[in-house]
Amino acid sequence: MKNFFGNKFFIYSFLLLYTFFIRIHSLTFEIISWDEATYILAGREILMGFLPYESFYEMKPPLLYYIYSIPLYIHSSVESVRIFGILCIFISASFVYVITKRYVDGYLSFLGSLFFISIMNYYFWLDTSSEIVCLPFILLSLIAFFKSKESNTYLFLSGLLISISTLIRLNIGYLAVFLFIYLIFKKNSFKEKVKELSLYIISGFIPIIILIILYYDKGLLNLLYTGTFEVPLAYASENTLLKGLINYLKTIVKLCYFNPLLFGPLVFLIVFSLFKKSSLSKDRIIFNIFFIALIFSTLVAGQGFSHHLVLILPFAIIYIISINFNSIMYKKLMVSLLLLTCIYSSYLSIGFNINLYKNDFNFRSNHKIREISNEIVNGEGSILALDYHLLYFYDQNLIPWKLIHTPAVVRNTTFDRLYPLVEIGYFEKNFVDKVLNKNYEYILCSTRICLEGRPNLDNDRIKEMLKKYKIVKRINNFSKWEHTKIGNLLLYKKLKKSD
Repeated sequence: MKNFFGNKFFIYSFLLLYTFFIRIHSLTFEIISWDEATYILAGREILMGFLPYESFYEMKPPLLYYIYSIPLYIHSSVESVRIFGILCIFISASFVYVITKRYVDGYLSFLGSLFFISIMNYYFWLDTSSEIVCLPFILLSLIAFFKSKESNTYLFLSGLLISISTLIRLNIGYLAVFLFIYLIFKKNSFKEKVKELSLYIISGFIPIIILIILYYDKGLLNLLYTGTFEVPLAYASENTLLKGLINYLKTIVKLCYFNPLLFGPLVFLIVFSLFKKSSLSKDRIIFNIFFIALIFSTLVAGQGFSHHLVLILPFAIIYIISINFNSIMYKKLMVSLLLLTCIYSSYLSIGFNINLYKNDFNFRSNHKIREISNEIVNGEGSILALDYHLLYFYDQNLIPWKLIHTPAVVRNTTFDRLYPLVEIGYFEKNFVDKVLNKNYEYILCSTRICLEGRPNLDNDRIKEMLKKYKIVKRINNFSKWEHTKIGNLLLYKKLKKSD
């Protein structure tokens, strides 16, 4: 057994196989979240020669869309994006192993990586989110920052990686600020301090300068600034830090209540490990800065969405694994709880994988949006997707406006969020009215948007619009909404005068 945990080839091979085993069934779910479909559409625009925001808008930093274009370049499909997500999780799990191996035995590091992969089997984390894409860069930047004591080259690399992470998820900018403050107050000579700060700042500006050049060449610098910073800041200002804390505490409680074997052991071990001595030793300060900065950046967002916690997850696991064991009893308890989650997650995947095998690994058997797209393309008229806007990925000619994240069209806060883009002339002042007043042949949505309504949506506007339409297709239990609610797909068709 010692030979196994000491053999890196077997360790990484097993982690890769286990990640595929746990998440390969994610390819069967056509729709998991709004966000993933949005990033897929934006990534496709990159491959068509557009800059981020140039043809369509979504308020994530521009580098995310370039990264999404990579799997789409290899194969233009949802499946390709999900496999890319699987690889990102494998890389992140490998970095968790590398980090924890510095402080604890190989088998505990290995178990911690398996634990991370297992928790990522949670249904609403099966998509390829921006957090999943961002994690490898953040974890590698942590490893590089640890090694910056050996050479300033690693500090340069860490600054570069943190800048890349920020241009994938803007809230990582808080981590960049926290580390900048640390370098200012770090105990070293003035000359060395200036050198480190210079390297850190220069490396951080490299990706930004490249983007500035690209946008300047097309005369779109104003769009880069407004789309990357002003709109997301308007979004972040909707919640206070206290409200964010309350929202995420509620989310954690719900995660443990509805998924006790996935999240219960993790939360129990975090609480049990609080204020206990860690094996992180000389790396403790740097690790704590990363950990606290990521927690802070999540709370500032304040939305309470569970997928935001993905960025914190590996750091929580590293913290748990690195605790000094004062008793063999605690060590056995920790190992047992980690194994419990791994076994449970494997059990969940076994059933899905058996069904996949029986269906000859036909991942598209329940991809109904693709079928609807084919029907409409071969049929008549335009379509408004108030939900399930992955539809626009299957045929680019269907997209009727410049806002990719289509459920936002009927959200109450949309105009306020996007007003900076109105000011620079990207959107007209009445762009929402123009979108909703257009004469569509079809409207695609979920029952939660079109029938049930939501507090943050303009429900009266939706109902008024649907008076001119009738339901021609309904697919029950098509998608899920966190934590237990089900979404049913509805396809409306415009009423004819004879109707």
